[in-house]
Amino acid sequence: MTPDEYTSHDGIGLATAIKNKDFSADEVTKIAIKCLQNLNPSLNAVTLTNFDNAQQRSRELFPDTPLAGVPFLLKDVNVYTHDMPTTFSSRFFANAEPRKDSEIVTKIRNAGLVILGKTNTPEFAEDFVTEPTFRGTTYNPWTRNLTTGGSSGGAAAAVAAGIVPIAHGTDLGGSIRIPAACCGVYGFKPTSGLSVVNQDHPELANGFNSDHVLTRSVRDSAAVLDVTAGHKPGYRYRTEGSVKSYLAQLDLPLRSLTIGVCLQTPGGLNVIPSQQDAVAKTAEALQLMGHNIVKYQYPEIPDMGIWNESLWMIEIAELINNECDRLGRQPQPDELEAMSHFLRKVVDSASALDYYRARTNVHRVSMKLMQSMSKIDVVLSPALAEEPLEVGTLDSRTDKFDFDEWLATGYRFAPFSTICNITGQPAASLPVQLYSGQRPNSVQIAGHTGEDHIILQLSRALESHFVWRSFQPPVWAGSL
Repeated sequence: MTPDEYTSHDGIGLATAIKNKDFSADEVTKIAIKCLQNLNPSLNAVTLTNFDNAQQRSRELFPDTPLAGVPFLLKDVNVYTHDMPTTFSSRFFANAEPRKDSEIVTKIRNAGLVILGKTNTPEFAEDFVTEPTFRGTTYNPWTRNLTTGGSSGGAAAAVAAGIVPIAHGTDLGGSIRIPAACCGVYGFKPTSGLSVVNQDHPELANGFNSDHVLTRSVRDSAAVLDVTAGHKPGYRYRTEGSVKSYLAQLDLPLRSLTIGVCLQTPGGLNVIPSQQDAVAKTAEALQLMGHNIVKYQYPEIPDMGIWNESLWMIEIAELINNECDRLGRQPQPDELEAMSHFLRKVVDSASALDYYRARTNVHRVSMKLMQSMSKIDVVLSPALAEEPLEVGTLDSRTDKFDFDEWLATGYRFAPFSTICNITGQPAASLPVQLYSGQRPNSVQIAGHTGEDHIILQLSRALESHFVWRSFQPPVWAGSL
């Protein structure tokens, strides 16, 4: 198998080739490792590797599943593995030890995916960019000086460069969709509670978070959702699947939808022309497919300030405190970045009433947002309001960190994502290339809670129209 043959397939394509004995899983794993070893020095997308175990796994008998034998990467945050540590990209967790597999990892292994390693993330996945002090900056395979986005920046870079067809991501405020938009791949956030909740962090971001994947094809994303959807009894955050199989649903006809097109941010500001052009091009394609296109504007909602941010800060503060208990000491100043020191102070100074008010605000905002969508099926908007930020623009790491400035810059750049975590609705970032050979722009489509199959079916139709498979960045595994 050559790198070009490897990257010509998505995950399901590779699994099918393995099943048909065109290639062995061992061959596929070896070529994936070769691509990773060759490209990662310039990208810094993968920070932990597990090649020996991956090659041993590739020689075992695989289950009869759509993704058996496919190379895969996990994000180095929130989920645990028995054969690799989870460091949260933090110096304070540099000596962390492996732990029992998280439930989602067990599901991924049981589906036959071959885990090669773990991808880079900002410290505790708490930033719009992936530039951690501990692990270093991840670089965009399209344009090195532009951010990969955060927090699943390592996953996005690895998928965009063709190192793997599928990589795990987490999304509590856009952490799958923002990197997907920056790197020109597909990033889907399921309805909150649909994908299995991590038993080690059952209150992660107060239910905002959804684990899923970044991919180059929609069918790979749907196939993984078939694997990870569903929970053991007792989970408080859970959503039942709307269809028996999300992958099988892609082959069924999609009804005509009413799609609200939004060209302004939730705050009522205009986005840059290239983002508007991507939305217009997508809306035109959808209209040709028979969908009803109408105008839509997000309702006025409170600014995303400390009231909202504190809800995910609590989880990180608790994680750090637990590590303090394990180590028997507090972090040294250089073991945590400035943002992490800041959020610990915020959480320590917050009262139970502050926390209650934040939860109440989220509920009110969610109701207002979803009521505004009562007459439409899907909102089509830009995925970003601006071009991806230049590397180094945001500083959450050093003494120069200013929370208000960080927040304003981040939400000016990516204002469309977090609202879907507040509501819990499914949403996806889709690449739309305006000019051949250039880094794709992206749009976001967001639907109603539980209608993940609608977003996936609509994504599949747009994938066929725009032919995403032809989008290849300058740093591309198929060229090795």
